[in-house]
Amino acid sequence: MVSINTTYNGIAVAALRRVNSDLQTTQSRIATGYRVNSAKDDPSVWAAASTLRSDAAASDNLKNTLTTAKAQADAGIAAIDGVSEVLQKVSDIVVAANAAGAATAQQVADVGVYITQITALVAGASLNGKNVLVTANNLSASTVVVNGATVGALAYTSASLVAQTNIALVMGATDATKVLALNGKIALAQGEASATASALGSFSSGAETMLSFSEKLTDIRNSAISGMVDADLEKESAKLQALQVRQQLAYQAISMSNNSTQNILRLFQ
Repeated sequence: MVSINTTYNGIAVAALRRVNSDLQTTQSRIATGYRVNSAKDDPSVWAAASTLRSDAAASDNLKNTLTTAKAQADAGIAAIDGVSEVLQKVSDIVVAANAAGAATAQQVADVGVYITQITALVAGASLNGKNVLVTANNLSASTVVVNGATVGALAYTSASLVAQTNIALVMGATDATKVLALNGKIALAQGEASATASALGSFSSGAETMLSFSEKLTDIRNSAISGMVDADLEKESAKLQALQVRQQLAYQAISMSNNSTQNILRLFQ
């Protein structure tokens, strides 16, 4: 009795299925550049990488907010620098007027021009709809994102620069008597301006530090994500060639098995 054993053919077909599956995986890794393309490839790695990607995206949004807030603080500082220069010019007039015992009409007019300049400088500090030199324009920005939650924050409470005690006296010096009365007040006004600039400078410096840290943290996250999910293209390319050879061998094995079966069947013809 002659029997036809199909076990060898079945083994070859099963081997071909495994090779084709591995080949598909390798080709996908080469095409996408990723070793882990979805959760089914490696659930734990995919989850960890997804968390890092989410944190990186959220941090990018925070960086935009932080960059804007820093620019608004810097605009305020620049305006105060201009105000300080103008206050010095007012001081020169006040010193001269007090030395003469009276302020001339021209000196009063000049002070009026400088008051207008201070008003323009303060108004010009507005950036992206916010002016930190007037009230109700506070600065606030979160710094970094860790595991989906913001960590740390910077804040600055705005106040009207021209409403501060001694600066307000300068802004109200509209006649000779008031100009003379500014004697000794300009230095105090300069101090008020400097204090505001210092507070804004602290905010700006803190924002710059956190932006630098955020950039480094982004690089670290990207490196971690790359290490988790990126494919080793050299290794995968070598594996692809080996799998293609194995695929050809599997096809040949199936062909040989089929030929053997046909040879046995010919005995019955």
